[in-house]
Order: sequence, then C-alpha cells, then structure tokens
Amino acid sequence: MRKLRIDQIKAGMKLAQDVINFSGQVLLYKGNPLQPKDIKNFKAWGVMEVAVENNSLGDSGPMNNNRIDTKLLIEAQSEISDLYRYSNLSHPVISELMRLSTLNKLKQKPGMENVNVY
Repeated sequence: MRKLRIDQIKAGMKLAQDVINFSGQVLLYKGNPLQPKDIKNFKAWGVMEVAVENNSLGDSGPMNNNRIDTKLLIEAQSEISDLYRYSNLSHPVISELMRLSTLNKLKQKPGMENVNVY
C-alpha cells in the first residue's frame, strides 16, 4: 500500500483503503479500480491523497518521475518557512500552500526545472 496525492493517481489503480470525505461519507470502497470520474469526484470533495495497492503502481510507479536534490529542497523549505512563520501549519490548507510554495521555489533552482509543482 502506498499513499499518493490526487495528482499522482491514474485510472486503473486499485484502492487499498476506502476513500472518505471530510464528513465521513465513503466516496469509493477499497479494492475498486479508479475511473477518471472517481478522480474528478475526489478533487471536488477536497480529498488530498488516497492509498493504492502496490501491485497497481506499474513498474516504476509515479513517484520516480522526478529526482529532487535533498540539499536544494531543504534550502527551499528554509526560504519559504519565514513566509509562513505566523500561520497555523497544522491546518490542511496552509500546509498544502506551504508545500506548493516550497516546490515552486525548488523549481526555480538550477537543475530542478522539471519538478512537478502540481
């Protein structure tokens, strides 16, 4: 089982856990293969990530698309963290904004132009 962000999942992957929205309603049960309409629904309901079965990832899996230099990532995080110093980092929206800001800053660094921000 591997948890993937919504932008990393593909149609045909099988769910390893039920997908539940913020109010506790089951959107899709585990074991079901994902359809494009399911991914759209997850985005509409604000689902940030889902757990998929390892055998449905394929050979390389979606996580191997980009190689991120750890040193550059830490640099980008420290540059961005000052902007969010007064924010509630445990809030999911703020946390996601900080993640996207960090990846955007990382993308501006030499050799990291191909980092997928979204």
